[in-house]
Amino acid sequence: MRPPPAHKEGPSPVSPEPMPPGIHNVYIFDVFNTGSWSVVLGAPMLLFLQHLDATATIVAVAFSLAPILNILQIPAARFVEQVGYRRFVLGGWTTRSFLVVGMAIVAILPDSIDRTTRLVLMLFLAFIYNVLRGISACGILPWFTHIVPESRRGEFLAKDQSSVAFSSIVSLCLFGLLLTGNHTQYSYGIVFSISFIAAFISLYFLRRVPDVPVEKINSNAASLPWKEMLFYPPFFKYLRYNIIINMALGVSGAFWVRYFRAFLHVTSSNVLYLACGTNIVLVTALFLISPVIDRTHNKQVLTLSGIMFVLHFAGWGCVAAGVIPFNWTIVIIQAITSGFGGALWNLANVRMVMGIVPVMGRPHFLALYSVASNLTVGIVPLLWGPVMDYLENWRVSWGYWGWNSYSLLYCTLSFTIIIGLCVLQTLDEPEKMTWEVFIRELLVKTPSRALSRVIGRLRGPGI
Repeated sequence: MRPPPAHKEGPSPVSPEPMPPGIHNVYIFDVFNTGSWSVVLGAPMLLFLQHLDATATIVAVAFSLAPILNILQIPAARFVEQVGYRRFVLGGWTTRSFLVVGMAIVAILPDSIDRTTRLVLMLFLAFIYNVLRGISACGILPWFTHIVPESRRGEFLAKDQSSVAFSSIVSLCLFGLLLTGNHTQYSYGIVFSISFIAAFISLYFLRRVPDVPVEKINSNAASLPWKEMLFYPPFFKYLRYNIIINMALGVSGAFWVRYFRAFLHVTSSNVLYLACGTNIVLVTALFLISPVIDRTHNKQVLTLSGIMFVLHFAGWGCVAAGVIPFNWTIVIIQAITSGFGGALWNLANVRMVMGIVPVMGRPHFLALYSVASNLTVGIVPLLWGPVMDYLENWRVSWGYWGWNSYSLLYCTLSFTIIIGLCVLQTLDEPEKMTWEVFIRELLVKTPSRALSRVIGRLRGPGI
């Protein structure tokens, strides 16, 4: 018998850093948490306001509460390091969950109570809800940045976003069924009731997410140099680009429901089904990009995302102008551009920030980033709301092109994204993968590998 061949010494493959035990609770938390906030901060709330005949300005105010009140992360960031990430976030999430019960009660108030009163009550509860959210949210991103190894953050974010998108798909389908036909405010009451049930279930899994001991958090007891942090060159350059893109995304997020309901006359249930279809595309995009995200260049992913957003906003601008008919073909194209653009943006944007901010003062840097981005998302719709109300009956024809408030809106959004793409190209980032390799990996190799995995699972072991 021949002796086995001698082992040849060589460089051993580097195994990926292990994820902390219990990290799967983050994804389960995402599912139930999304089922809750997707009502309060998403399309169902905007549809309820539309049901109460809210103006574009009121819709903009309701949408802007969440991003603007993120500014509370700045003063709260000094306490999160002393209290601990999990305890701080859990306290805020628990308190705000009780407010959703009040929203469900407002939604089922009888018709004898006028719509203005119901609008005021709902906006008041939404304001308090978003105050608590703004304070407690400053612990989320530093917490996850601390427990997830740097080499696996792309994988973590892909699973995190997939969980959110999966929950959105199920939630939107369910809410669409509840709002089908001649629904009343009682249907919205059921929707808000589902929201607070999901919120309390999510708290159980949030408690099970691995915590970071307070003594392991790098804290800075001295007064914080906010100005120097803001103008830290890599951080400031990226923040400038981020703000430009969020100027477009904020306005789009505030008025898309009103565009479908008031301008295209789509029913409430179909609005939710269309949003559900977009989330299905987003999950597909995450499935395709997740195998290569940790090896690719953030600028490449963000550039591709920007191109998708330009096509998306230009498409709705052409529909609003009467150049392209509103039919199922355009709906499918728009869902693809929105889903892929959103998935690529969510992954690369957060990962870029995670890699830029230094370890010391991480919660404060991330709070500063979040506040700057969210203030943009919140303030710009407030400027557009009165403009949309003022131009509601404005119509001007340029040949085949018809100018109105929505064609003007979406053309402006496309132009804003183009400016952001130009600024993006000025940013510096270490090269990881060329454009040619990235496109080949994304469009050729990754789908083929995914198909092979699916076929392998269908065939079963040993076949």
